[in-house]
Amino acid sequence: MPRKAFQEDLKEAIQLTPSQGVLSNLKAGGDDGTFTFNYSAAADGGTDVTFEAIIPDVGDYPTAHRYMVFTSSENVPAEIARKLSEFELFDGLNVSQMLSKVAKVLDGVTAGSSSPPKRLSEDPMDIDSPMVNEHSTIGFEEDYDGEEPFDDDFDDEPSSIDYPQVARRGQPSRAGPAGNAEPAGYCARLRCDFLKVKQAGFHIGYLGDIKSFGRSCFVVMSIRISKLGVPEDAMQAWHLEPERYVMLLIHYAGGYKMLEDLRPASSDMQIRVGISDRQKISLKDAREAFSQMNEKDRQKSEAGGGQTAMEVRPQQDSNDSKSGLRGLFIGRPLDELLNGRLLHIIRYRMALDLPWDGAERYYNDKQGRDLTGDDADQSKYWAPEHSNFASHLPEIVTSDHLSIHPKEPSFPLLSMQYFLRHLVRCTDFCLVCHRRLHTQWEALMPYVCDNHLCLYQYMTLGFGPSIEYEIITQPFVVDLLVSFCYTSTISSALKQFPVGMGLVVPDPNLMGGNILLSQSVAYHRLPRARDGVTESVQSTNSSSKPRQKSKIYVASFDRQNDELIFEKDKQEKPLRVGDWICILPQNRKGEKEHRRVLNAWYPIVHLGPAVLTNSIDNSEPQSITGMNYALLSTPTPATTPPLQLHPQSAKPKFPQVEFIRYEQHFDELSEPEKLNAIHIILDTLPGVQEMKAYLQEMGDKHMYLRTWTDRMSPAAIGVLRWIVASNRSSLIQIDGIGDVKGRTKDRVSGMESYIQFKFAQGAPDKEQRFTKAVQETTDALVSSGDTTIAKYPTIFAWHGSPLRNWHGIIREGLHFNEVMHGRAYGNGVYFSTNYQTSSSYSNIHSSTPIGGNIGWQKSHLNISDAICLNEIVNAPDQFVSTSPHLVVKQIDWIQTRYLFVHCNESESTERPDCQVQYLEHDPKYTPVGPNNQVVKIPISAISKAGRSAVKGVKHGHKKVKLDSVDQLSEIVILSDDTDTDDRELLFSGDEKSTPKRKRFRSDEEAKPPVSSKLMGTIIGKMKEVHSTDFTRGTLDHSTLPLLSPPAYATPLATKALQREMKATLMAQDTHAAHELGWYLDPELVTNVYQWIVEFHSFEQHLPLAIDMKAKGIKSIVLELRFGAGFPYTPPFVRVIRPRFLPFMSGGGGHVTGGGALCMELLTNSGWNPASNIEAVLLQIRLAMSSTDPKPARLEKGPVQDYAVSEAVEAFRRACAAHGWEVSDDFKSISAGAQSVL
Repeated sequence: MPRKAFQEDLKEAIQLTPSQGVLSNLKAGGDDGTFTFNYSAAADGGTDVTFEAIIPDVGDYPTAHRYMVFTSSENVPAEIARKLSEFELFDGLNVSQMLSKVAKVLDGVTAGSSSPPKRLSEDPMDIDSPMVNEHSTIGFEEDYDGEEPFDDDFDDEPSSIDYPQVARRGQPSRAGPAGNAEPAGYCARLRCDFLKVKQAGFHIGYLGDIKSFGRSCFVVMSIRISKLGVPEDAMQAWHLEPERYVMLLIHYAGGYKMLEDLRPASSDMQIRVGISDRQKISLKDAREAFSQMNEKDRQKSEAGGGQTAMEVRPQQDSNDSKSGLRGLFIGRPLDELLNGRLLHIIRYRMALDLPWDGAERYYNDKQGRDLTGDDADQSKYWAPEHSNFASHLPEIVTSDHLSIHPKEPSFPLLSMQYFLRHLVRCTDFCLVCHRRLHTQWEALMPYVCDNHLCLYQYMTLGFGPSIEYEIITQPFVVDLLVSFCYTSTISSALKQFPVGMGLVVPDPNLMGGNILLSQSVAYHRLPRARDGVTESVQSTNSSSKPRQKSKIYVASFDRQNDELIFEKDKQEKPLRVGDWICILPQNRKGEKEHRRVLNAWYPIVHLGPAVLTNSIDNSEPQSITGMNYALLSTPTPATTPPLQLHPQSAKPKFPQVEFIRYEQHFDELSEPEKLNAIHIILDTLPGVQEMKAYLQEMGDKHMYLRTWTDRMSPAAIGVLRWIVASNRSSLIQIDGIGDVKGRTKDRVSGMESYIQFKFAQGAPDKEQRFTKAVQETTDALVSSGDTTIAKYPTIFAWHGSPLRNWHGIIREGLHFNEVMHGRAYGNGVYFSTNYQTSSSYSNIHSSTPIGGNIGWQKSHLNISDAICLNEIVNAPDQFVSTSPHLVVKQIDWIQTRYLFVHCNESESTERPDCQVQYLEHDPKYTPVGPNNQVVKIPISAISKAGRSAVKGVKHGHKKVKLDSVDQLSEIVILSDDTDTDDRELLFSGDEKSTPKRKRFRSDEEAKPPVSSKLMGTIIGKMKEVHSTDFTRGTLDHSTLPLLSPPAYATPLATKALQREMKATLMAQDTHAAHELGWYLDPELVTNVYQWIVEFHSFEQHLPLAIDMKAKGIKSIVLELRFGAGFPYTPPFVRVIRPRFLPFMSGGGGHVTGGGALCMELLTNSGWNPASNIEAVLLQIRLAMSSTDPKPARLEKGPVQDYAVSEAVEAFRRACAAHGWEVSDDFKSISAGAQSVL
């Protein structure tokens, strides 16, 4: 037991520790997992320092535990205080080992010089120098002159505040320069750094005691994902949601430091990135984020590589709180980049005036080494960076702070800008070495370069996507990917292989039979093994490189007990625990048994359960239909040979079997042999549904396939990871199958018996280039008199291809680099508006020498053919050909939208239309489905940019010119989540705890901070510049027909609603009315379960705003009713007044005929307990402002209210029509409707 082991080790250490000496007075602490001891600092005159050590989780002892060490002593020598922050070096040691190392480390520290620590040189060229000359200081006096801004806010007397040199509990060492004195102008420079971040458009805040120099603190920066300019299909593929925030945390263990004081590879500063529901997380969440970061290496070493727990489920970590930090889909590569390279790259930029790209090139060439005299002559580092995607990004993502403030830049701002550079443009860079990619095709998903080492780290060290997460969330996408790879392999169409991953496989030359349909490899017949071992016979097309020869081993096999029995006099012991073997059938035909070695007690070796596969030998044509691919099968009596009794000993004599080890390095195989090896390994995979069931049974903490040691070999997991991770397209399952939720609104009508997937390809900016091509072509044709294209700017057409090609298509995209089926009608990608025409190409050459289906036998889908539906620019005059096929050579004119797979055993049925808005087709080019009927394509199939122009509510940071305020040239309005402490730091010069210092100056005069008094002036200026006709507090509550007051209340819901109410009212106080767009009158709140909210200040061009102005209406009044289960159940939201034009009459805005909101977000099917009400109001307002598919309009005639009962009934009808789940709380809420009838 871990706790018992700790107690025994501590007891033993106490007995061995003397009462006097370097370490003394060791004793158990008051809590479990704690102990205290004294250290005698002999170098400091014998001062005793008392330490307390804590093991946070004793259950991890004695191998995976962590130590936290603090001191409660005063006047601790600075050398010891500085070393406290490095005590994580003792993690994983037992108590005695830890104490021994503590004594050794502290002895080394106290025995050295007691001079104050040196700082990095001011010279940006001095990157790797560990120390500078001892006369340099860390003070700021040489950088500042003049007077500190807001002199009258400081006391004239020197500060009497003493900054202790000792780390308290939960607080690392704060040792600083020259006796820990605060540098001059510290707070002014700190505020200046923060204001630069704010002015750049980001939210910034801090956690901890940042204003006291030397204390541990966190800097938090964030931006809403919707502002990053990431296309919709990329956000779906990257697991990003537009209403959430990407966040960057910086932890300063020894207090906040300016850029010039940061040292590369120092433990004083760490960076962590992720996603959050809020702009700022709590101090507890920040600490947990870095705690998880520090535990990644431990988890990796325990499990043998791969993803850490936080990365298994992006944005769905069960341990994440509502406002905590969630994992980012490429969080680990970005963490590695920012912590390992950022400071080096910034220093290179400052020294040579390089752009980001040039500094990255230099780093990759020099690997962090110092500059040399010859480097300045290389012009490649100053070459302009070419990126098509970057040209489509908003300024907030592409701006470069260092080019504006080259002398004294803000490190937090530089880190945020560099983070966004590699997040938004992740497909431009290798995820491991971070070099620019130069590939022949574009991809929607990030990947690695062609360096084998990068591929190895990507697949095995946790840099790639989590196959476990994909299996749990999209099992049929994984099934699809494996099926495509299997068919491509067996058809000899596979072009890329999982090389560089260190895969070890059974030698395919020894397996017998040739599975390749092309029969491009001839295998020599193998002789029967004699004398225990037969060497492999090389194929005629084997690799030219010499390789280690595999062997065939012979042993007796006790099938009943799963044991191999070797001859006792044999010296060779070929098997070790953990090895995988393949037991060969007689004549190399029939079922093969793949097993793992569990124990090796020679001459007996115990094996795990059998994974049975069947061989396919093309030398003898056969049908594989109905082949037995058993999973974890136990041989039956019919298949088990009878035991033979030895006549002398009367003991059973077991039959001999031949087997081979998994010992062949995959990279050494020839291309045909690699195809055979992949086929062999894929045959051993369990079905995806079986893998999902195993992961769900294991639970969150152990949800790794690598723990299924007796069922999946490392080679099988490696190949599966390669298949999933190398997919660079976005595939999202539409149909709901089993326990997987469907996306009914996205389903194409008219495709019976087909499983549907949303399908997106190309670089993240591919959608933008496609939209631009549509617009340019439309404008050109309209100007020439063609008015048809204005109504039908795009057309939809099919593209069919045999199953063997789809593994390559989803990785490389549709192109015409190779001739597959001839090009009788010119060069380009071939399409057809008729399904039957394209489908004929899906089935071309489907007959094989062995007949039957050549698909993956473990597939749940059992795919027989596939076809995709594509959106194309409607400019047939510029096509290469229009009859009998549409031949398009402009790749940017093509955008894949759907992938349909036909299954031999149908898993899909036609779904109801459920009030889905469908696209209108050009009558000349109407897509016809399998039944010769026009397919109906939902409007959600195309991007939002391709639909009617929708201008959403402006949200976030906005700059306002203040001509009359001399102190500022411009000021950034505070965001909704800017808390009191952050506002005080950003906009107040009152530093009562800070002594008067010299004034800080930069290359341009620093802007003085804004006082709280001035903020009132700023808000007043905003109202003058941005007026709104809405007036707060004018709503007459007595005229509103409301639900009856709630008769329920729960402590959890009440507390959550009080918190939401407080946050909502704070947002109103810090936002301009016209910018926020909604108002909650606190005077009208008589019960936290019932809110009255007004929507106002809609964009003036919207039909809704025009109707409101015509009727003299200033706001849309809504009622929000929360249930007893909140926040786990959604609120019921309805419009009270005015009445909207019903959907059936041409209205929109997601408002039903009874006034209820028709949004999946407000049902159990779409509700997220982590959602905050401010975000919910924002999404409702955006939905109401949407013109897709039709804009919201008000009902004609006098202004009238919706009755409560009709809203309740309308909500029920909408949920039933869409198949959304209604919450249980809605029943008690709707009961209130009866009382007001």
